[in-house]
Amino acid sequence: MFEVNWSTVINWLMHPLMRTAFNLNFLNALLMPFKDVYNAFKLFRDTNIYKLSHTGQVCYLEGALNDAFDTDLRRLRIEDAGSDEIILLSLDTDETPLMVDDDITGAILIHNDSAYFNSDYDFIVIIPYAFSSSELYRLKALVDYYKLAGKRYDVIVG
Repeated sequence: MFEVNWSTVINWLMHPLMRTAFNLNFLNALLMPFKDVYNAFKLFRDTNIYKLSHTGQVCYLEGALNDAFDTDLRRLRIEDAGSDEIILLSLDTDETPLMVDDDITGAILIHNDSAYFNSDYDFIVIIPYAFSSSELYRLKALVDYYKLAGKRYDVIVG
């Protein structure tokens, strides 16, 4: 319904005796601003259909985020917050200090507060690398657009 071939329309509406190359090119030139408005309308319509086809469900939100930021590898994920349990490290006596070190890599993995049970967040958006500040604002705006009202989230690099 919205696909219009304007050259065909011009050919259909012109009298056969008037269909010279000059007249067809002249009418195409006259219709150029109208074609630009028509193309802007089609782009607006397509973006609105895309926005309406995505919701706050996890699969659709992940799809929208990956479409916007990681189209090739699709590495952005959404996980529930509170899936990890807190394991407290303690000694039998409090006199000796506790050293936490991994001899192989020299580093240990400590989760953000949002990954633990009873945190303030409802879900976590996991990004594969550190975004620039402008990309991070775009990501948060996109998540805010699609998420349900009242849901809280955290963005972490994972």
